[in-house]
Amino acid sequence: MHLIVRNAILIGLAVSGYVALWQFATENGTFSLMKADSSQNRLPGTGQKYTTEFTRWSWLDEFLRSLLTIFWPMVNGTRPGSSLMCFYFAGQGIVAWILTALEGQRQLNKNSWTVASLTTAYGLLFQGLGIGVIGPIFLAFTPVGKQSTSHVFVNHKTDIDAMIPATIGGIIVPTILMSLHAPTIVSLEQKVDLIRLWQFFPLLFRLGQRVWTSFILVRLSTYKDELAEKSPRNQRRAFRRVYIFGLCCAAIPHVSTIAVSITSLLFPTFFANNIPAEFHPTNLFIPVSPFSVKQAGTVGEGAHWFLQWDMTLMFLTYLVWAYFAVVKVIYPSSGVLSTSLLLRLAGWSLIFGPMGAAMLAVWKRDDIVFEAEEQKIKSRKISPEEVAALAQARDKNA
Repeated sequence: MHLIVRNAILIGLAVSGYVALWQFATENGTFSLMKADSSQNRLPGTGQKYTTEFTRWSWLDEFLRSLLTIFWPMVNGTRPGSSLMCFYFAGQGIVAWILTALEGQRQLNKNSWTVASLTTAYGLLFQGLGIGVIGPIFLAFTPVGKQSTSHVFVNHKTDIDAMIPATIGGIIVPTILMSLHAPTIVSLEQKVDLIRLWQFFPLLFRLGQRVWTSFILVRLSTYKDELAEKSPRNQRRAFRRVYIFGLCCAAIPHVSTIAVSITSLLFPTFFANNIPAEFHPTNLFIPVSPFSVKQAGTVGEGAHWFLQWDMTLMFLTYLVWAYFAVVKVIYPSSGVLSTSLLLRLAGWSLIFGPMGAAMLAVWKRDDIVFEAEEQKIKSRKISPEEVAALAQARDKNA
């Protein structure tokens, strides 16, 4: 029942994503404006020309020109409200990616090569089509939460240890670099290339993760090391570090953005004339109805609406997914609807943002499962280290 309800909601969100992103952007003129600029290799808003070749594949360069046209007005400093909204989106989006990457590493998905394990392909798809469309479809293939311990473990805790350095090197650093001001800090062409490079962050993340795990795994030379990698206590600690890191990534942009927006609302004289309207909460967080007849005056305005809907749909998607991933574990007797969990998610969203709330819920679920497995080990009155020692001795005597 949980799976049917969850997937029905997710498919509904995917359909809504198509309407709010692709159909709306077509009808309000955003795509036409983008095509006019990208076909002439002009940066929207400035009309400046840029080098078109970035890779050796013309079809890929053409695709990157379209993405560049969307993101340029968001990060070039001409639209402060859009830049602040994207700052918020980036912090929450990092958490969405961490949750997705963690899910793909779990034994239940990775060992059987399910769709949920193909996180790099998922990342590249949502970069091109929007997470509001691809996210619900992808997460519909993940299992719902259950009380069994097997569904939260990973094969090696080094896969989890690699999450933080891979996120920093593959996502956070490229995001900072593409946000640098041109031409005062980087040249125009450098900024263009940095924006295009950022589009490949799923590959950069995966590369960083592979390098890190390969370096660590060569040091695991004994059977005892292998068992320690699979220890519930050690895996729980590794997950905890990633969850704390993810919450910081969500909370800092969330609190900062809310503070700036409220300050501009209460004390507009602190800002330049047009800034209070740009930073107004409705401009940042309330997307334009996809059924309205509003037309985008510029690429920047249309891109703002597009990314705003993409962010909103991401929030809804991951909150629905997290709810069904944890409800049977945390509230096993509540059935499909748990008012307590809904209230928790709402409260956490106010403090950490929607993605921070989703991460906290999954963290709570994992802690319960790992705690249950640790209690099983303690009840047998033997520690994981003793298990490893006995196994090593057994292998020597065999």
